[in-house]
Amino acid sequence: MEHYILRHSMLERGSRIVAGVSGGADSVCLLELLCELREEWGLALSVLHVHHGIRGTEADRDAAFVEELAAVRGLPFRLVRVNVPEEAVRRGMSEEEAGRLLRYQALEAYRQEMLADRIAVAHHQGDQAETVLFRLFRGSGPRGLSGIPPRRGAVIRPLLFADRAQIEKYLREKGMIWCEDGTNQETAYTRNRIRHRILTLAEETVNPEAGKHIAQAAERIAEWGFLIGRMGAEAYGRAAVREGDGIRLSAGEVQREDPVLQAEILRLIFEELIPGAKDIGRIHYEQVRGLLAGKAGRRLDLPGGVCAERQYDSILFRLSGGGRNDPVCVECGVPSQHIVEQDGILWRFTFRRRNRLDLPEEIPQKDYTKLFDYDMIKSGLVIRNPEEGDYFVMDAAGRKKRLSRYYIDKKIPQSRRPGQLVVADGSHVLWAVPDRISAAYKITNNTERILVITKERIP
Repeated sequence: MEHYILRHSMLERGSRIVAGVSGGADSVCLLELLCELREEWGLALSVLHVHHGIRGTEADRDAAFVEELAAVRGLPFRLVRVNVPEEAVRRGMSEEEAGRLLRYQALEAYRQEMLADRIAVAHHQGDQAETVLFRLFRGSGPRGLSGIPPRRGAVIRPLLFADRAQIEKYLREKGMIWCEDGTNQETAYTRNRIRHRILTLAEETVNPEAGKHIAQAAERIAEWGFLIGRMGAEAYGRAAVREGDGIRLSAGEVQREDPVLQAEILRLIFEELIPGAKDIGRIHYEQVRGLLAGKAGRRLDLPGGVCAERQYDSILFRLSGGGRNDPVCVECGVPSQHIVEQDGILWRFTFRRRNRLDLPEEIPQKDYTKLFDYDMIKSGLVIRNPEEGDYFVMDAAGRKKRLSRYYIDKKIPQSRRPGQLVVADGSHVLWAVPDRISAAYKITNNTERILVITKERIP
């Protein structure tokens, strides 16, 4: 592990580290290896355990085990209790997603309290392989297929080089015990299905080292990605210039670049203007490429309130609210107008927020106009193509239906499904255009604010 830490510049002598320890074999191994380095490296270690409020007495057992583990080693310990099921419902996300979010929030809070430099977590080679397959199945590009980084910000993953068999062998040789999490065997969770059904099958029938090879491929993709990123930054410098609060992109310069570098230039623009490039997908890259080939005067409204306008031999990217009279639906995260291309046809989506009392008692809803409870929006809206994991709520009882299942029931051919449009709040689909809307966002007698979305064809 020490060689891997040095290779990826994870730690320095005298580093202060918060270790996330669940009690499973991976995190117990991580803590033991860090303890072995503690004296030589002058490390200051502390331990955090998150109780997810899911597994009852088994979770209580894990928390007590980790607390004793830390005490035996003389390490500061913090137990954080959260309610993952409740948070998942509140945020409209899966328990997997909610658990991950709460864990990292707790780790970062404790890191700041302890004035620590790093957060160490116990992802290993198997986790890397599962992540790559998960992202591959969801349609991720090369950046996503580079997998889990060994280091990102304050978070380090010193065990990414090791597989589960190596970890358990090390612990047995040391005479150490660990806790088994029963939920790891449940196939209700997506990653567990990938681990137990897909990856295990590949290792049994294709290559026993399939997981290892996937993880190694991710590392090579990450290395290539670093090189492409550096070349993209250089191309960005040739093709784009800052102009006030916007960015002007030379159409001629960007079109001279390889398509891969064109995409990198656009990515850098999106990341500079849209924090985290939230809700930017492949469809938006294609829209801007269409703008590059289009005529002067044409414009696009992108997520995050950014407008892209073709001006003679360049495209100007700027905040769409600057100098314009039409309002921007800032709270729900989308411009008041959004232009999308589908099968060669341009559609304009218009978003307007209205108070319930300002609208008539009976509000007609048609294929081109839909109404939603504005205050049910959780993470912001985006118009995009379908993604793996998308769902909507079928009825007032809260029953969910996968979007893919809906398309099957609607007899939409599989070849046409990737090009469908949805208005989504994270993975929750408000509107499967043009027909189905989610019951969770329907207006009721208690609705105070309404979001009106209108779709119209642009001649």
